[in-house]
Amino acid sequence: MNATNRAVNRLILGVVGLVLIAVGGGIVTAIAWPAAADMWREAMSNAVGWLQEAHAATKIAEATTLSWLALAVLIVLALIVAIAVTVMARLGGGRTTAVTRVEAGEGAIGAVTIRHGFAADALTHSLAGYDELLTSRVNASRVRGEEVLHVSVTPRQNTSPAAVAGIVTQLVDNLAVLLGKETPTYVSIHSGVRARLAADQSRVK
Repeated sequence: MNATNRAVNRLILGVVGLVLIAVGGGIVTAIAWPAAADMWREAMSNAVGWLQEAHAATKIAEATTLSWLALAVLIVLALIVAIAVTVMARLGGGRTTAVTRVEAGEGAIGAVTIRHGFAADALTHSLAGYDELLTSRVNASRVRGEEVLHVSVTPRQNTSPAAVAGIVTQLVDNLAVLLGKETPTYVSIHSGVRARLAADQSRVK
């Protein structure tokens, strides 16, 4: 469960990739083709000249070097930074130590906050009892103002992902009963060298 907009991510990566390809291609062309290098130098010289003329034409006053063009560039950059910060703040809030919070009701007991460590220990200890799983890790994050659990597991090789998902789902349901409240949870199942090595060791034994 990731609040990041994949379409926006791909668009940004695509634009950055195209810019890098264009810059790299221009550099290689300028090195390999002298005529292209001359064209590049001429274009840069024209661009610098245009900027100098625009700066001189938009000076706020003769006694200062500040121009309306420079102010416009600064305002645009500030807007870009503000938009980026706003988007990042809306997409996700990062790690959190709280998993769930029960507001104060009637009686002497006030609000009760269940910390990440409690849920992580409960799930990790339960997952450790399954021989199908090599490792497990539980993190808590805040996504769009809501606490979310992330359960990451590495099963042994040839273990069914459906069986692993069923094990984790059952344990998360048990945790919800224990807490008295369901917590949004997403599960990631990993594989890698460690899983293959564990399978090889079991065959050797």
